[in-house]
Amino acid sequence: MLTRRTLLTLTFATATVAALPAFAANGPDAVITAIYQRVATGAGDSGGAFVWVEEKDRRRYFSARIVKLWLEASAKTPQGDQGPIDFDLVTNSQDPLVKAFDVAIEKQDARTAIVVVHISDKAGPMTPTPRGTIRYDMVLENDRWRIDDIRGAIDTPWSLRKMLADFKG
Repeated sequence: MLTRRTLLTLTFATATVAALPAFAANGPDAVITAIYQRVATGAGDSGGAFVWVEEKDRRRYFSARIVKLWLEASAKTPQGDQGPIDFDLVTNSQDPLVKAFDVAIEKQDARTAIVVVHISDKAGPMTPTPRGTIRYDMVLENDRWRIDDIRGAIDTPWSLRKMLADFKG
């Protein structure tokens, strides 16, 4: 016999389970996974400029703090000169090529997360390398996960936030 209490419990359980995929799909790792799925599409050589080249795209992907720093750095850039970023942040390279990637949450709390990505120019199993490892500091703003910093290493460690803040023009 189905009691009112059982019906309410089943309704709550069903609603909770139904909400889980939506919550997971909007997690900090989902944002980064979507970026790399696009980067690795086709020949995998298009890079991640779609995330940061246009100001409107920056507002979609980045925190308000990073957008502000980027605007300030752009204002310091003389007309016709290179801005603060001179490589593809998403692929940590000048010549992007991504055939495989792995995304994982390294650390997360209610408002912040660190998402680590390992990329490779070869399809198949991942072998993490310093050059192929990129970390995304994420922050929850207006109920959406946004990138608050991107960190990697080419010859030395770099940070998007630091490059923007230190840019002199």
